[in-house]
Amino acid sequence: MRRIIFLTVLVCFVFACVSSAQNDNTKQQNIFESLSTPDSITKTKVTIHQDKRLEMVMLGKTNNGFHDTSNGFRVQVFSSNTQKTAKSDAFRIEKQIESEFPNQPVYVNYTSPFWKVSVGDFRTMEQAKAIRQQLIETFPNLRSETYIVKDQINITGSN
Repeated sequence: MRRIIFLTVLVCFVFACVSSAQNDNTKQQNIFESLSTPDSITKTKVTIHQDKRLEMVMLGKTNNGFHDTSNGFRVQVFSSNTQKTAKSDAFRIEKQIESEFPNQPVYVNYTSPFWKVSVGDFRTMEQAKAIRQQLIETFPNLRSETYIVKDQINITGSN
């Protein structure tokens, strides 16, 4: 038992020494960045699908210039309850939209039994209509599922 306690204290001490010896100019990665970084040997990485608000809360950055919420609009581009394919379709569509519209937030939500994908945080219907038109032009196969919905939106300094 004493040996375990001694080893635990020793490991903590070594970790503390190594941590304090790091250069202050070195940018420290948070757990999300660390998991997203490819492994040096196997080149594998973890992909986390979550709302950015969860990351901000876990990092202690709630309302420190991040965002508040308000009533607004989003453009819903996908909704399905097909048990076998809805989840994978939702994440596939999310990636496609993120690659074509990198400045627009894309949200994947599951509200039983539906998987939904929506785009943007718009304060006005006109803003949402403009992006809806661009989405339809870029992804004509989603036209029948693309419409504007009222939602709680994230308000940032740029909105």
